[in-house]
Amino acid sequence: DASWAWPELPAKVEREELTYVTHFAPVYDQVQGKELTKRNFTLCFDRTKRASWWVAYPMHSAYLGNSPRPDEPWTYDPKIESSWQANLALGSYRTYGLARGHQVANADRNANRTMQLQTFYNSNCTPQNYDLNGEGWMRLEGKVRGWRCSDTLYVVTGAYWDPASKTTTADKAGNTCPVPTHYFKVLARTRKGNVRKAGDKLGDYKADELQTIGFWVENKNVGTEADSWLTSVEEIERKTGFSFFPTLPKEAKQQKDKSLWF
Repeated sequence: DASWAWPELPAKVEREELTYVTHFAPVYDQVQGKELTKRNFTLCFDRTKRASWWVAYPMHSAYLGNSPRPDEPWTYDPKIESSWQANLALGSYRTYGLARGHQVANADRNANRTMQLQTFYNSNCTPQNYDLNGEGWMRLEGKVRGWRCSDTLYVVTGAYWDPASKTTTADKAGNTCPVPTHYFKVLARTRKGNVRKAGDKLGDYKADELQTIGFWVENKNVGTEADSWLTSVEEIERKTGFSFFPTLPKEAKQQKDKSLWF
């Protein structure tokens, strides 16, 4: 699959319960001066969780604009069997204090309506603590948008379910939905932000030419901000078992330099 060469995509894990889906949308191409169909985001959906372990996507100004937030309800992802998904069109989860938490944020994809509506697929949602969703996590999403660059910022946003946790909730249709214990983001870009040329690959750059960071936080009202959630991409790989940005040199994924981001 040639698409799996996109820099943001974690190494694919083959398990029966996992389904991989990429959604495409019109994106304005400044070089060609017109809209072209390009990737919006890719996700790793787990039917046993009724949610995605991760959603991977490029962050660039081409995906941002002034399209108003849609008022339509959440809907089933048309590329995934609906019986595997939570039904979120009926409202949020039954447990008080859990929000319908986007993985790729609606505000990350407001260049046009098509992009935005795809962020409201049930596959892009997890039961996230209401205060975390509306406070520190939301502010981290805003910072990530501000860290974009001409060379593209590559983002993976994920949920993690500790195997020891048995906490579940239900959607308004009565489907059981396991509640994540943690959330994470991992980011990668070139350090200068404007050096890439057509055809080159992110993995061709040396570790000191690249900039990566990870964020790891419990799914609760932590009352803290993202600068205290800092960790390395390598550490989140260890915690989750996923391999992120697999083409990057190992040294690049060991970075944890707060000064490069804040």
